[in-house]
Amino acid sequence: MSANRVWLESLQGSGIRPGLGRMRAILRALRHPERAYRSIIVAGTNGKGSTSATLASILTAAGHRTGLYTSPHLVDMRERWMINGRTIDKVQLDGSIDLLRRTSQKIRILPTYFEALTLIAFIVFRDVGCELAVLEVGMGGRLDATNVVRPIAALITPIGFDHTEFLGTTLRKIAAEKAGIIHRGATVLTTNDAPPVVGVLRRRAEKFGNRFIVVREEHATPLRGDFQRRNVALAVRTARELGVDEESIARGVAQTQWRGRLERIDFGGKTIWVDGFHNAHAAAAVAPFIEENLPPPRLLVFGMMRDKAIDAVARTLFPLFECVIATEPYPPRSADADDLAAVARAMNVESKTERQPSRALALAMRSPQHSVFIGGSLYLAGAAVEYFDAKRKQARQNQYR
Repeated sequence: MSANRVWLESLQGSGIRPGLGRMRAILRALRHPERAYRSIIVAGTNGKGSTSATLASILTAAGHRTGLYTSPHLVDMRERWMINGRTIDKVQLDGSIDLLRRTSQKIRILPTYFEALTLIAFIVFRDVGCELAVLEVGMGGRLDATNVVRPIAALITPIGFDHTEFLGTTLRKIAAEKAGIIHRGATVLTTNDAPPVVGVLRRRAEKFGNRFIVVREEHATPLRGDFQRRNVALAVRTARELGVDEESIARGVAQTQWRGRLERIDFGGKTIWVDGFHNAHAAAAVAPFIEENLPPPRLLVFGMMRDKAIDAVARTLFPLFECVIATEPYPPRSADADDLAAVARAMNVESKTERQPSRALALAMRSPQHSVFIGGSLYLAGAAVEYFDAKRKQARQNQYR
């Protein structure tokens, strides 16, 4: 690992420190790379990533040099920064970290880990000559590190309960935090339809005299899950508002790829689905898909961060499965696997514990169930993608020996 990567990883323990002061100071010292292109910012509780990926794909299909910043990554850190659908190369990443590190040390302001990742996005997108950047908010909106841009469009996907210790315990309070990404001059689009949420968003938009659009239609998509149709519709409507032609929209939607989100993998005689649902709102959205598309008996490989609404997710999903294998995708932040297994047993669902994700996945492949669902955390989705990619690569190599 290079010295620059070591410095970046050293920020991992910085935690969440809300506020935009550090971002603004470092951006001034960097001569404002975030102003070198137009930005679109995407907030919400669920669906931010797929909406962002779809919109970026459409803008790329329309001929724009487009940057996409999302989090977290599944396998390779460079997935967080995409240029026209491709991850940035290692030289670009190292150079951006080096510039950020030297600037931070010069002005004696140390960013948090997420702030650093966001600053790297701004630097990279400037240096490669992006015309447009699609930025996925990390958490909330008002105080998120991405919210230093003045976007041409502000998108807000479905809002539910998550990160309540930071964002508030009512939908109105959470919506107010998400609405913080709305600034003067931005077209505001949302798929939310709950009156309290829409009211909060509309008032913020009206404060600046911005156009406010509630997107209610659905749109065909290569992404699986009924809930994805509204996310894609939000991206499509945004593209139309930006003047993108219908042919580019159709091509961009068709070319959208978003790994680890209801991704199907056929391997070892089993049908395996991987999804990064990580809260009760997302679990409720994915449950109908499981019932309709996974023939019983079903097996769930499950791991979740301990600060999430584990009981609510478990009540929604565990009864759909004959067996749950509990694991820990991101210690020490993961919920204890033994505790997760105990929750399953309390629901009269068979459970097993395997703390290491790769071993949990291997155990699932030895199980009698042919329908396997893996999820509960994007970290677990990433571990599954990496595991099965390696297995399939090995199988192909063996085939030609």
